[in-house]
Amino acid sequence: MELRLAENIRRMRKERSLTQEALADALGVTVGAVYKWEADLSVPELAMLIRIAALFDTSVDTLIGYDIQNNSRQAVLDRLYSYLAQKNKDAIEEAERALGRYPNDYWVIMAAANIYSNFGLEEKDRDKNMIRRSIELFEKASQLVPHDADPKYGKLMLQGNIATLYYFLDEKDKALEMLKANNEAGIFDVTIATMTAMSGDTSDECFQRIVNSFWHTSSDTINTIFALLMFYKNRGEIARIKVLARWGIEYINSIRKTDDPCFLDKMTASYMMAEAYAYLKSGDPDEAERILREARERAEGFDQTPNYSTDIIKLFENKQEGILLDVLGKTADEALEKMLSIIGDKRFTSMWRNLNK
Repeated sequence: MELRLAENIRRMRKERSLTQEALADALGVTVGAVYKWEADLSVPELAMLIRIAALFDTSVDTLIGYDIQNNSRQAVLDRLYSYLAQKNKDAIEEAERALGRYPNDYWVIMAAANIYSNFGLEEKDRDKNMIRRSIELFEKASQLVPHDADPKYGKLMLQGNIATLYYFLDEKDKALEMLKANNEAGIFDVTIATMTAMSGDTSDECFQRIVNSFWHTSSDTINTIFALLMFYKNRGEIARIKVLARWGIEYINSIRKTDDPCFLDKMTASYMMAEAYAYLKSGDPDEAERILREARERAEGFDQTPNYSTDIIKLFENKQEGILLDVLGKTADEALEKMLSIIGDKRFTSMWRNLNK
């Protein structure tokens, strides 16, 4: 805890336009004593602290700069994460105090585990004692997961954290064993692939895991962009729709091998419809119409020769299973009609109808 006694004596003396000599006379001490207090070379005895506080019409707590901490559970958690965000190593001492006060509180244990993990991994040569303390705390937390905790803070996440820490302790086999044993729905595929690749693995199994991870990550990205477009449409944030739709289109183009029609065109056409809507609402009907024509062309190309093969995705050398949001309809045309319904703008719908006469 940082006290500010020297700073406060100097500041309060100057606020009252007192010289060091005048303060010394008022307290019955030498000028040298006042100098040492203000230079933080010595500390007044308790009786003198009380006299100084009375002279400055303040409390001893305020004089020495001590703030009474709020030690409620939430205040403790807020303080721990604040220290962590500031990279303040006082977090370690504060974490141990918190653990003493709340030894079986899941969230306090988690905060302390994250503190030890972060500081342990950030040390130049990694502090193995801190890392092991973090593992110990994560393992304890795994026995105390609240029934109402968000699943992303549950046992699977904890096992992933523990395995990763073992990896950084050079216990790589143990780390991989833990990840593979808890790899529900492939949640740790990318971590396993990264660890094995970094260890020099060139096997087909390693490559397949990387490809699977790439596919699932790409699918999640494409679906997330669509969800965000709908969210921004609901909020009327037209500028965001315009930027996000274009980014989504460019992202899809970046992962495909060829320009041949494929299932990616179905989502691209939907993005384009959202982008066209944004241009119309922002006062550029000509650009909106141009984009709609391109969307129609993409949709027609897919519907004429439907191709759901993932062979057209970069890095893929064989077919993969993946899940792209397909609630918009079986065909690209149905998807665009669904988009029109979601957007629900009469002028925009009229523009689309006129293009398709």
